[in-house]
Amino acid sequence: MRFLELFSARTHPLEESETFAQFYENTHQNIFRYVMASCEGNVTLAEDVTTETYLRAWKNRRSFSGTSDAAFGWVLTISRRLLIDKFRASSSRPPENELVDDIEDQNQNTETILLNHELSEHLIEALQILPENKREMILLRYVLGWRVNQIADYLSMPENTISVSLRRSLKQLQKYLIMQGVRDERPE
Repeated sequence: MRFLELFSARTHPLEESETFAQFYENTHQNIFRYVMASCEGNVTLAEDVTTETYLRAWKNRRSFSGTSDAAFGWVLTISRRLLIDKFRASSSRPPENELVDDIEDQNQNTETILLNHELSEHLIEALQILPENKREMILLRYVLGWRVNQIADYLSMPENTISVSLRRSLKQLQKYLIMQGVRDERPE
């Protein structure tokens, strides 16, 4: 079943539910990771925003028009707008919570797990120094794994601008992390 069928008025409601459920299953982890990185690792807020994102997508599914590839961008936009609304409503930065990693690799020792956890917290903190548009590009590229051309299409910007912004933002993040005394402790 194609995702586009989800938005067709001629689709049987049961097929709609199944198609949307399949879309949710294929995309919800990426949306959650995006939201989690955007809200400084606040798990509760990330879960709430992710849930609300898909509820709104379901309610407004008939208003969507576009290809199945564009559907993910549409849902991503919903999540970004929800985050903006949450931050505006709180009129301050969200409370800082510990980044929780419920899935531990059984092959890793405790020291490696703690170092990775600490590095994740430093990265989330460092992302906050970037302007929102630069942070957005970093999240799309390195959290969601989008290619530069996908980011350019989504943000309606030239690919070269995206590439240059990503390089500059990474250098800025690296400089910030070095100033904070964060070292990459991973074995080479």
